[in-house]
Amino acid sequence: MKAMSDKERSPILNRAWGLFGAIVIGAMLGHASPALAVKTSFWRTDDLQGFLQGEHVAGVALESEGYLTLGPAWDSVVTRLEGVSYIWCVARDSKGRVYFGTGDNGRIYRWTREKGATLLWETGAGEITSIAIDKADNVYAGSAPGGIVYRVGAAGDTTRYYETGEESIWSLLIGKDGALYAGTGSKGKIYRITAAKKGSVLAETKDTNVLALAEMADGSLLAGTASKGLLLRVDKNGGTRVVYDSDSDEVRGIAVLPDGSIVVGTNRQSKTDTPSSGPSGAVGYAIEVTPSGSKCGVFLVQSDGSARLLYAPPTDFIYAVVPDGPKTVLVATGESSALFRVGTDKKFALIGVPEEKQILAIARSGNATYVATGNDAVLYELSSGPAKEGTYMSQPYDLRSVASWGRMTAGLTGQGEVLWSTRSGLSEEPDEGWSPWSKDVPIKGSIPIESPPSRFLQYRLTFKRGGSDGPVLSWVEVAYQQRNLPPEIGDIKVYGPDNPYMEGGPDYRPPQISQTFPSGLKIEYNMPRSGPKPVSDPSAAWARGVRTVSWDALDPNGDGLKYDVSIKADDEKEWRPLVSDHPEKVYSFDSESYPNGEYRVRVEAKDTPDNPPAVALSSERTGSPFEIDNVPPRIEDLKTSKNVPKGGKESITVSGTAIDTDTRITAIEYSVDGGDWTDIFPEDGMFDEKHESFKFEVNDLTPGEHRISVRASDLERNVAVGKVLTVAR
Repeated sequence: MKAMSDKERSPILNRAWGLFGAIVIGAMLGHASPALAVKTSFWRTDDLQGFLQGEHVAGVALESEGYLTLGPAWDSVVTRLEGVSYIWCVARDSKGRVYFGTGDNGRIYRWTREKGATLLWETGAGEITSIAIDKADNVYAGSAPGGIVYRVGAAGDTTRYYETGEESIWSLLIGKDGALYAGTGSKGKIYRITAAKKGSVLAETKDTNVLALAEMADGSLLAGTASKGLLLRVDKNGGTRVVYDSDSDEVRGIAVLPDGSIVVGTNRQSKTDTPSSGPSGAVGYAIEVTPSGSKCGVFLVQSDGSARLLYAPPTDFIYAVVPDGPKTVLVATGESSALFRVGTDKKFALIGVPEEKQILAIARSGNATYVATGNDAVLYELSSGPAKEGTYMSQPYDLRSVASWGRMTAGLTGQGEVLWSTRSGLSEEPDEGWSPWSKDVPIKGSIPIESPPSRFLQYRLTFKRGGSDGPVLSWVEVAYQQRNLPPEIGDIKVYGPDNPYMEGGPDYRPPQISQTFPSGLKIEYNMPRSGPKPVSDPSAAWARGVRTVSWDALDPNGDGLKYDVSIKADDEKEWRPLVSDHPEKVYSFDSESYPNGEYRVRVEAKDTPDNPPAVALSSERTGSPFEIDNVPPRIEDLKTSKNVPKGGKESITVSGTAIDTDTRITAIEYSVDGGDWTDIFPEDGMFDEKHESFKFEVNDLTPGEHRISVRASDLERNVAVGKVLTVAR
């Protein structure tokens, strides 16, 4: 497998946990312990979900039981074919020669280890989508668009073997009877071809495309279709019946195991997504989710037509399913590309992650396995046994702040050895600012981590086989200690009496009262619940000096915090403490004893609850200025003048001025003879000054003396009351 650059990440490993979370519970990055203060913390990875967070894997298998071991070696035997972006199909003949068909100009190639890739035929078709080889090593290739079968004879001769007249040929199969079977689209027909230009329609599936063909032991065919997503059984006489309705849009791959078990790969189309790319003239299939909760699924089809989910790969698309052993299949996926081994016992393993975007085809012949990819077009040969050496690279792990490293330990069994190396840096993507990889060290006991302190850490594991078996790694644990960072303080706000006072709470119930009568009867009265009620300024006079300070604060290390709050007038030099070691982010104090003036509050946050004094840190912030005004306003020049009587009753005009030294006037009211208070406005109509003149009329005064009271409030709810007497005739 080609080496991956430091800046590239394997999409399957990056995406796996997000999609895998639909199948298993959890969303932790590995099993990292939360970092607190300067205590020793641990980044632990000990299951499949955690290892799937890794960035790169080559020659290493990730088993569903949650361990890493050596997997097959990947050798890129064909790369950089000019003008070729896809290898859609691949097959191997009896002599070990590998044939594959490509996209872009519809080419047919042959590969041997001695000669490499040789172009046999540029057919002129858009894509060569399927390939099959008979017992005599004659090669048959299906095309799209055009629906033509091309033949490359064992002697190297080439012919346009059969023209189906259909838009596309999606699948080819050499039957036990020696006939060539072709699954086509877009009318969903299956052709049986017996010789050059000799063939006929064997079955009509009543679906759009026949994407996959396989053969049962009795010679009957299995066909996977799109867009209904059916698995059909086709008898020798062409009769069809549904074996399994996948409730998906595609049955893309079919594998018949030696015991007759059938395993299929399914994909579901999303009506809102853009169709995925496919061969020219093909109908693409974008995907949403199957009933498994993922975008595709591998199912074991039972004889009664039911199906059991074996695995839902954390990818967008399944392209191929082929038998791998008596009870296992290989599954090729795309977006992201990966090769999985899936067993009928529901165990699975990720055994390869190439750089290319799709694995489009798999060929299995004897112990040989070949994998073909798209974007870019590469042909891989997989080793039949475990690789001699493989590599696993973790994701760059984010400690959220600069940390120092302790030692690593790992759960390691088996033969051979695993080498350990690390690098660290300050950016999420490793770049030139990262430290170089540390020297590879065999894992034996605990190992000190040599990389310099930093925010991100990444490790690399190199597996080496010993004898016939390789090492097995089940967990990795890294000890680290975050560098203590000072707390951060946000906005500081001071609230005063300019916010209205309310009586009661959301469920306030007035006190219960009762009466006891001479007869001994006692009656209790309960008022209904009521919401908060505004309280008049005079009623709340006892609370007008209360100031409440609130602030936002957090600690980057997650430490507990305590706060010192101080106050200072703008004309003072020294801060005076209000409270020390306060545990909350809010504090109220009485400002009645403070002279009028402009003040500021300072908050100091300390991480002392979780750090010893030698390493504890603090930070402070000063809030915006605010006013303290404890002196009530004055009412001056309060006087009356009589108006012309109307209807036998007098009216008077009352005038005066409300004045405050420090804050603006906010309310003026009057009362006649101790009656209800009535609001009035200043003469200019707005309460926007410290000096407000007012004038109002009092009508319908009965004969006799009357007391006119005037009440003024300032911004701090200080209240002044004045009165004037008048006599009505």
